[in-house]
Formats: sequence, structure tokens, C-alpha cells
Amino acid sequence: MDTFLNKAEKKALIGFLSIYTLSAFILMSIIAFLYYNKGVVTINDQCSIEMSNASLTAEKELMHAQMKKIPFKFIPPKKDLRVGLFDINRKVLFSNLKDDKIYFSQNSYGNNKHQYHIRKLDAPIFKVAYIVVETDQNQVQKIQLLTLIAITIFASILFVLLVGYLLSKVLLKPIRERIKNLNRFIKDSSHELNTPVSALMMSTSSIKNSKNLNPRVLNHISVSAKLISQIYNTLSFVAFNDIDERYDEEFDLKDLVEQSVRFFDEIATSKGNNIQCSLQSATVFLDKTRIQKVINNLLSNALKYGFAKSTIEVILKEHTLCIINEGKGISKEDQKAIFKRFERRNSTEGGFGIGLDIVKSVCDEYNIQIKVESVPNQKTVFFLTFPRVVEQKI
Repeated sequence: MDTFLNKAEKKALIGFLSIYTLSAFILMSIIAFLYYNKGVVTINDQCSIEMSNASLTAEKELMHAQMKKIPFKFIPPKKDLRVGLFDINRKVLFSNLKDDKIYFSQNSYGNNKHQYHIRKLDAPIFKVAYIVVETDQNQVQKIQLLTLIAITIFASILFVLLVGYLLSKVLLKPIRERIKNLNRFIKDSSHELNTPVSALMMSTSSIKNSKNLNPRVLNHISVSAKLISQIYNTLSFVAFNDIDERYDEEFDLKDLVEQSVRFFDEIATSKGNNIQCSLQSATVFLDKTRIQKVINNLLSNALKYGFAKSTIEVILKEHTLCIINEGKGISKEDQKAIFKRFERRNSTEGGFGIGLDIVKSVCDEYNIQIKVESVPNQKTVFFLTFPRVVEQKI
């Protein structure tokens, strides 16, 4: 695929990435919101448990000192928790709290900075009636959680953008190939039609300026008309094959091959080629129009890719049609690709790259076996084995 995109492709790519990324961002935001809320609940619960444990520890130390009848020595807990001891009048006895304003009427509460847990003793111990535990770890952990979520979303968006870009490149590749093939097809169509049309115009002009009809000019007109007819038949089959009805009938394949040979005989003569036939009768039950397109395309290719002034052999024997030409041949690699639409062995011989695609589609439709054998720079043989009428009716 080409590295550079045109304006329309860039617009499509940006639109696709925008919708893809926005939808992914909305989905991730919803998940992040739910995850954050769940995380906040977990953090608050954990902090509540830690503060409750700290207040219980302080109460046990007070009770222990009272039971042992020893002076109570206030030892602050770990640095992420702070404790304040208050008397019945809510005056400070011991404290390392950061905030002096405490709401003793509540068991627990929080603000933008701290979380509090208040424990009221059943009876004062060493004048201590209230144990207040303060922490700011819940806010710190919430900020850490938000930071983690933000980094995760940012990394995910980058990943989504990368995946979306790669997906768009993969999706655009066959479309671009198709457009490229269609552009080449249109260019080749113009080129193919230009040659016979130009010949017709020149021949017509020559007739107008001449009192006597020149057989050579008439031959040019006939050949050009046949070339245009062949091009039209090929293009019309591609355009209307899906809607054309089949008219299967029983006929002698030999007669159809002879008609095609007569049609191309004049074209072959104009190129210095010769078509030799060896035909036996073969009754088939098929659509004449479709089968004639198959034969015509194979004969057209045999003439197009054959050496000048060479012989084209057409053999029909035991329901097998062989069309042999002398030419550059088809390599093993090309033999696998020649039946694909818009595929051509080279760009110097003209053509659309759809003739053999038509041949293959009709053969598949009627279960006609097709085989290619080729010797480089010597000859190429196309074998078509047609089903017998008895086989078709079983």
C-alpha cells in the first residue's frame, strides 16, 4: 500500500479514527468511573478500619495503664494516622492532629483534606473521654487512584489510536487496490477502444475520398468492427452477468467453435496468424452465449499473446477443447493468478485482465474442467473438458 494518502482517504481515515477513538474513550470513561467509585469505597472502608483499630489501641493502652496503676504515656501511632485525646469537656489532653476543629457529635466524617473517626469512651480514663483519629491517606490514595486511571486511559487511547490506524490501513488496502484496478481498467478500456475506432474512422474517411472500394480498407473496417464487438461483449458480460438469464440447451459444441473461429479468422489474418482446426462433434447442454464468450476469450488471448505469423491450433476431441498458441508462455507463478479479475501477465499487450476471469466463472458455473499447460517461449495450451449431456442429466 502506498505511504501517502490522498485528501479523501485522509478525511475518511480521520473520521474513522475520531469515531473509533471517541467511542473507545466513552466506554473507557464509563468503566473508569465505575472503577473509581468502587475504589473510593474500598479506600474509605480501609481507612475506617485502620482508624477504628487505632482508636481501640489507644483505649487499650489507657485501660492497661489504669489497671497497672502506672502513668499513661501518649505514644503517637504511625505517621499516616494522628490521634487526639480529649476530656469530657472536649479539651485537648494529648494530640498531634492537624485540624483543631472537631465535630464530636459524629462518629466519623471527612472533608477535602482529612478523614476523622471519633470514639467516645463509656467512662473517662485518665480524664480521657474522647479518642479522635485523623488521617489524610484516603485523599492521597484517591489522588493516586485518579492518576493511575488517567495514565491507563491515556495509554489505552494511544493503543486504540494505533490499532485503529492499523485497522484503517488494512481496510483501505483492498479498496485502494480496487480503485487502482478500476482506474487501470478505464485507461485500458479507452486504449483498447481507441485502436479499432481510429481504424474505422480512417477507413471511413478513405472510402469517402475514393470512388472505388478498396478491399483492404473494407478488411480494416471488418476487423475493427469485430474487435469493438469483442470488447463490447466482454464488458457487457462483466456488467450484466448477474442479471442475465441462462438459456441452457442441447447443441453441438463443434458448430459453436466453428462460428468463433470464423469470427476470429479475419483478425488472425490481419496479424499474419493462421488458425487450424481439428474438430469432432460433442453434444453438450449449456448456455450458448456464455460458452461462446469462453471460446472467444480464449481465441482472443491466443492471438494477442501468440507470436506474429504463428499458427493457432483448435482441437475438439472427446468433449475436450484445446486451444494452442506459440508465444512467450505463462510462468508457473502467473498460471495461479491469470484467472483473477484485472490480472494481466504484462501491460504491453493490452487487454483488461477480465477475459480469463469470465472464462473461469463460466467454467465454474457449468462444472467445466479447465487446465493450463505452458512451455516458456514455446507454446501455451488451454484444456476445457465439457460435461457430457448424460452426466448433466443424472
